[in-house]
Amino acid sequence: MAPTTNGELHDAFETAKGAWAMCAAKVDMIADCQAKAQAKIDAEAAAAKVTP
Repeated sequence: MAPTTNGELHDAFETAKGAWAMCAAKVDMIADCQAKAQAKIDAEAAAAKVTP
């Protein structure tokens, strides 16, 4: 249901901001995890090239 007062609109906005922040935190966590995994893969690949 759409907000009908400024107070309801403010509450809806605050709820949306909270959900947005939680989503952004999850995206950051995933990006960090992928970057760490890629760094490990790159290090292992570099070590494999050096080792005969």
